Amino acid sequence: MKNLIVLFLMLSVAAFAGEKKSTDKTTAQKSKMGHSAEMMKAGPGHAMISVPTLQCNNCVNTVTAAVKKVKGVESVKVDLEKKIAHVNFDAKKVKVADIEKAIAAAGYDANKVKRDEKAHANLPQCCQSKK
Repeated sequence: MKNLIVLFLMLSVAAFAGEKKSTDKTTAQKSKMGHSAEMMKAGPGHAMISVPTLQCNNCVNTVTAAVKKVKGVESVKVDLEKKIAHVNFDAKKVKVADIEKAIAAAGYDANKVKRDEKAHANLPQCCQSKK
């Protein structure tokens, strides 16, 4: 009986170790892809949206306010250094495309959605990118 229990424990440990290696490999592959490949794969209810035309904290505040106005958005955090907006939302109420459109309407590029040039021209000078 003791031998059976020991064998079971050894198999459990071996299975767990194999699962850990698989998870580590997946994480390493994701980090090699960079954030652009992760944007669309962030998962239901969470999106990582590239906002490459962010210039300053005024930009962060403008994008944050625009995203918060979208019905179904639960939270947003804009990372100026990485130029990414992390958005949590109710996937039953809003789509990533709606959030991208809101950012573009505020005057900023969002993933592959180009900014509204008129809105961009109305941003403070510090927020206007040359792109």
